Amino acid sequence: MEYMAYSYMYMANEETPVNVDLNLPKLLFNWQKLLKSSAWLTLAGVSVLVASLSQVQQASADYVRTNGNCLYIRKGPGSDYSSVTCVPNGTNIGNTGNVSNGYAQITSGRYQGNYVAEKWLGMKPGNSHSRPGPGVGGRVFLRPGARGERVRVVQRALGIRVDGVYGPDTTRQVRNFQRQNNLLVDGIVGPATRGALGIS
Repeated sequence: MEYMAYSYMYMANEETPVNVDLNLPKLLFNWQKLLKSSAWLTLAGVSVLVASLSQVQQASADYVRTNGNCLYIRKGPGSDYSSVTCVPNGTNIGNTGNVSNGYAQITSGRYQGNYVAEKWLGMKPGNSHSRPGPGVGGRVFLRPGARGERVRVVQRALGIRVDGVYGPDTTRQVRNFQRQNNLLVDGIVGPATRGALGIS
């Protein structure tokens, strides 16, 4: 009998819902007072200023800052990629983005999509004069498919038809020249082949 009484008591306690009142403080904001507060306005003003300055920093352009020589702009992130042009010291090249292998990708302007050696860039223009001689930002390699004055110089040095296009005939003549001069026969005009041709 005692057992049944205890069982009923236990079951009665189990089924009784428990109500717990939590007396938490109510947080009410008076937005009108908050907006009138000078501290709030100061904080908002500083936030807007910081955001504006960070946008200006991101949108600022890069300039060529070399020792006076021009800077090679390349088709890819490395000196193994052919150069598009060599821009004078002080030139605004536009904005740059991702950096790979020490080369920054140009993200705006005339040279967008190409790469430039990051170490020769600055936020302000350098001296506007350029020294004569080779450019900076890696060695120059000419490969099949290249076009322009550098290809014409190679074609003149080889004594072949000068059209400014590094096509199959130019590649074949470069290979023959390399073979005859005990150079690596790869059909690419790099520093060793340029030196043997007597061109800079």
